[in-house]
Amino acid sequence: MKLGNLQLSSNLVLAPMSGITDYPFRQLAREMGCSLAFTEMVSTEGLLRKGESFLKIKEDEYPVSVQLFGSDPDILTEAAQMAEGMGADAIDINMGCPAKQVVKTGAGADLMRFPEKVKGILVGVRKKVKNPVTIKIRSGWDGEHINAVEISKIAEDCGIDAISIHPRTRVQGFRGRADWSLIREVKRAVHIPVIGNGDVTTPFLAKKMLEETGCDGVMIGRGALGNPWIFCLKNSENCGGEPARPPSLEERQRMIHHHFFLIQAHCGEKGAVKKIQKHVYWYTKGFPGCASFHSKLSGLKEKNALFEAIYSYFDFLQRRSQCPSFASAKNRSVTGLEEEAS
Repeated sequence: MKLGNLQLSSNLVLAPMSGITDYPFRQLAREMGCSLAFTEMVSTEGLLRKGESFLKIKEDEYPVSVQLFGSDPDILTEAAQMAEGMGADAIDINMGCPAKQVVKTGAGADLMRFPEKVKGILVGVRKKVKNPVTIKIRSGWDGEHINAVEISKIAEDCGIDAISIHPRTRVQGFRGRADWSLIREVKRAVHIPVIGNGDVTTPFLAKKMLEETGCDGVMIGRGALGNPWIFCLKNSENCGGEPARPPSLEERQRMIHHHFFLIQAHCGEKGAVKKIQKHVYWYTKGFPGCASFHSKLSGLKEKNALFEAIYSYFDFLQRRSQCPSFASAKNRSVTGLEEEAS
């Protein structure tokens, strides 16, 4: 998939998620097959006030798209220029966030109610930014105002390089089912790349969205939580086209271990112990006894104690499923795995 002058290695991209898509998570997604990772949603005013203390892009991070939210055309344009100067390979304008604190400022999904304002913003940003510029939208404000096609045509006319669409309305939030047929409508209405988003939780479903809608790429958000394997689209082709098997317990434990070391390299051991806990919740969600395990995790502040709890829980799951041991006792660290170089 190609966005303007940016050639991507695959058609799977990581959605921007507040509190989630930090550098270590973006790094992990790339390792698993993600071709473009989006930063957490960045406030334009915050970026202009705080600069590099508000947004940090690593030199080895490529490609990365910075998603901006705001409602003032001039501020959005200035912030887009700043983000590009800081190393962003693409700029994404958020026009789909349904959060009240964002919408009440006139940003996010609220922008879709004002097509002329959208046009003014996109014209301004396009004039000042050389790298690819994209937008992320929803179906519309509510069921009575579905205008994704209209906004997409405006974006194309303004020289925008691609459109990501989550086919739920702002009123829906994340309830109900995403209407993939609207992704197909948008794709048929424009000639620039269209990236579908919504209800993709497995590689099999990513492939299905591509086939059913004709979209150029798939943006994966909540489906990647505790599930970075989702970016291995080739997994969807296993078993004669049927959904591939889920990762084994051993694979899950190894991924937690690797994820921890990525976070630790970025923010230190203490920060990593705190940050990894929500990811461990997602990696183990739905497994037997997970509620008790998750409750125990919240009180742990040391690395050794954290991984001893993780190993004990996976050992419990392993015995329950009568699986072979993950590793021999003499080679096992407190994590249950061989140490990984930091």
